[in-house]
This record gives sequence, structure tokens and C-alpha cells, in this order.
Amino acid sequence: MKVYLLKSKGKGSVPDYIQVRNETHAIIGYFKASNLEKGLDEIGIDDPSRRQRAIALLEQLPYGKIVQAEL
Repeated sequence: MKVYLLKSKGKGSVPDYIQVRNETHAIIGYFKASNLEKGLDEIGIDDPSRRQRAIALLEQLPYGKIVQAEL
């Protein structure tokens, strides 16, 4: 699944968030960066090897830059 990822930095008590968007840039997932497992459930990534790769990618995302990825 080709997606676009954006990680936003929270301030104070507001946590960091990750947006997952499809090819038309519609949001298909929006979750806290501290809860990646739940976020992957939200967008339907069930395969353990895909989950492991996705978590590694999401943890290394730069803040404020849209990144195209294959999840």
C-alpha cells in the first residue's frame, strides 16, 4: 500500500502525532507517535513482518516532512 506519512511535533502536554494519507492525500490514519501498534491496527497492517518494517520506518520519520512510503 503506497502512503504518505507526516509526523507532527507536539508542544507541552500535546503529544506527537503521525498522519497516514493515501494516494489522493485523504487521511486514512491519525494516531499518537507513542502508540504505533494501535495506529497500525487502525490502517489494517496485520502481517508481522510488515508491522516490524512499518514501526522501524515510523520511529525514524523526520518531523514536519511528508514522506512517501510503501507499507
